[in-house]
Amino acid sequence: MNARLELPAAPPAPAGLPTSRMSPDRLPVVDLAQYLYGLAPERAQAAAAIDSACRDYGFFYLENHGIARDLIAANFAAAREFFALPLAQRQACKSAGGRQNRGYQPMFDTQREGEAPDVKESFDMGYPLPDAELAQLSHLPFHSSNAWPHDPAFRWRVESLYFAMLACGQQVLRAVAPALGLDQNFFVSRCRQPFSNMRLVHYPPQPPTAEQGIGARAHTDKGLITLLLNDANGGLHVQAADGSWIDAPPRPDALIVNVGDLLTRWTNGRYRSAVHRVVNVSGHERYSIPFFHHLNYFAVVDPADIPGGGDTVYPPITAGDFVGEGFRRDRKSWRS
Repeated sequence: MNARLELPAAPPAPAGLPTSRMSPDRLPVVDLAQYLYGLAPERAQAAAAIDSACRDYGFFYLENHGIARDLIAANFAAAREFFALPLAQRQACKSAGGRQNRGYQPMFDTQREGEAPDVKESFDMGYPLPDAELAQLSHLPFHSSNAWPHDPAFRWRVESLYFAMLACGQQVLRAVAPALGLDQNFFVSRCRQPFSNMRLVHYPPQPPTAEQGIGARAHTDKGLITLLLNDANGGLHVQAADGSWIDAPPRPDALIVNVGDLLTRWTNGRYRSAVHRVVNVSGHERYSIPFFHHLNYFAVVDPADIPGGGDTVYPPITAGDFVGEGFRRDRKSWRS
């Protein structure tokens, strides 16, 4: 795995790229136990903390999230094992259908036209549907069977973490809804049969400079929220309002939550879907596990649903169509 990585030639950098200046700011920290186990005042305090972090930063650390440390460690071990497999075995786990976010995604597939590609590879699993329901939805993007390697222990570990992350994300959404003047189940009720996916990501070692060591180029996430687990290697940078970058190093026993584009639209811009990037200058293999919390494909995201948002900036859109359009823009395999 430490062989020299041959990078494709990078196109000229587009104008207007974010600055590389680093910020002294740090992301806020939220204790989910306040919401899960507290009385009404503690629950309201936790909701207010999430609401404030989503408005000011679009990112925050989440402590006491309830996901077992051993399960997290088992999945980082699974990631290391999978990406150590021969390329042919990894490629055998690619989804059979197009326009999917399941199975193996090869190195350099994430690339916008005219920009250099991300230097990463990944394995994704999506929400498993019964065969009858899948047959009805298989014509849609994101709806297919999961593609697994032969090792059954790999599937067991990954599926277990997937559902733990899904449950955690639902609690975050339930916590923040009242802060927006909504019933606590407003968001989760629209996440039935979600096209949520969890991704094991491998970033190989890269040159030790911020400009050359880009594993994931500056972008925003497309969905509702993202929950992120990192290994001990840093490299996540979040763009502040002034254009500088906030370093977001791993925090023991915490995961990172960030706002996606759909939640920004739904809140009429009150919540920030912050630009972020990954710069792997650690000199080591870097692994991360993001969980992209999505809605039902047909859920309508309309800022008019949320009170107090002022004049509507974003028109209503269908969640799956919006996210699918982003994939067509950002992935070479979706444009072929």
